[in-house]
Amino acid sequence: MKTDKDYMAYALKLAELGYGFTWPNPAVGAVIVKDGRIVGVGYHRKKGEAHAEVMAIKDARGLTNGATMYVNLEPHSFYGLVPPCTDAIIKAGIKKVVIGMLDPNPKVMGNGVRILREHGVEVVVGVLEEEAKFLNRFFYKFHKKKRPYVMLKFAVSMDGFIADRNGNSKWISNEKSRRYVHKMRGEVDAVMVGRNTLVKDNARLTPRDVFYAKMPVRIVVGRNFKKDVFQLDFFKEKGEKWILTTQDAIIPRPPDNVNIIRCGKERVDFNCLLNYMKEREMLSLLVEGGSMLASSMMEQGLIDEIILFKAPKIFGNGLGMFNLQIDKHLIDFYLYDVKRIDNDMMLRYIKNGTLD
Repeated sequence: MKTDKDYMAYALKLAELGYGFTWPNPAVGAVIVKDGRIVGVGYHRKKGEAHAEVMAIKDARGLTNGATMYVNLEPHSFYGLVPPCTDAIIKAGIKKVVIGMLDPNPKVMGNGVRILREHGVEVVVGVLEEEAKFLNRFFYKFHKKKRPYVMLKFAVSMDGFIADRNGNSKWISNEKSRRYVHKMRGEVDAVMVGRNTLVKDNARLTPRDVFYAKMPVRIVVGRNFKKDVFQLDFFKEKGEKWILTTQDAIIPRPPDNVNIIRCGKERVDFNCLLNYMKEREMLSLLVEGGSMLASSMMEQGLIDEIILFKAPKIFGNGLGMFNLQIDKHLIDFYLYDVKRIDNDMMLRYIKNGTLD
């Protein structure tokens, strides 16, 4: 016998099909059940197209009267690029809606539930709520806390080093882990790296060899940019690129498709960067190192999630993940999940309160 959690888990799986492609909308899946069987499914494919609820109703082909809908996010209740999903649900004769999480967008935020109940629809909220929040954590953070969600990614040896004693860091993780990172890049709005790491690795920060939603804005942080730096692959790749630096830093004229973002006086102010991103409706930032950049952002309390790709290698000595004493910040994180990727282990840590 299937339970509400089983059907909600299926709705979340459907939502994942649109993950990254719906920006800046959330990823949403919907399942319609009648007389113990699924009669319709749908998911939001991309902004401007029909929402998951409408897709599921269409898929049900008239078998919606008296049915139950499972949807991971509260149905929206206002006219935007598409009509309100609440109207479609009521018109379809659906008698019960089971919701994973309320929509944190002020335009909705409980209004969808209220409208459904006013029209006699039974509503249950909070089924697999944590899982629903995690899936749309970028969207949730942006609307709830008014800033982008920030992830920090490291590939580390078993003894916790991101490079050997000579500074070599290619390649610690295996090929499948690196492919996973490329997929992550294609799901976020921006990817950021420190200047030293950019130079050492000749990093491009682009998603490659994967099917991805969009090319992220690529950001390099630093104060010292000589002309030869602009010969790196990072600057030759197509797409929008930013140099994040201080107000007094002297930067030689960069290529035409590179913007200089000045935040802070003596040191880079990352809150300034996040505000700049928020104004442009950018919901997420992936930080890929190095240790100085990671330490600064941790010290400022701006990291929401840490992802470690732990490889079965032992360096004995080398460069650590952080170059500052940030123990008091690390204790705020808890292990959310662990995934095996061939011989690597991917550990995901989330900051306390992030999904509250």
